[in-house]
Amino acid sequence: STFTLTGFLIPTIIDTLQEKDYHYEDVWPEDVIYKGYGGVDCVEAGGPPAGAGCGGYVVGEAVKLLKELNAFDEYDVILFDVLGDVVCGGFAAPLNYADYCMIVTD
Repeated sequence: STFTLTGFLIPTIIDTLQEKDYHYEDVWPEDVIYKGYGGVDCVEAGGPPAGAGCGGYVVGEAVKLLKELNAFDEYDVILFDVLGDVVCGGFAAPLNYADYCMIVTD
């Protein structure tokens, strides 16, 4: 979902965490936050292999890392683009950190 803003595939948070053996203290903002079109900063959470695992777990790990990096304090607006056709409720995890939420569907 970030490709149209950045023009290239950016490393996912999950891939970056795996490379660092899940040592959050070894991950820097520039490892996962990339500048896109119009100055929009982009992050790609990633996901489990198709048909295996829980996407909600990935969202939880992404939110946890972004909190560690104080990303929620650095931005006025944060948009999450998530799949709407999954049965796992973990995709709602970012809502726990929101002052308000808007749901856009198409």
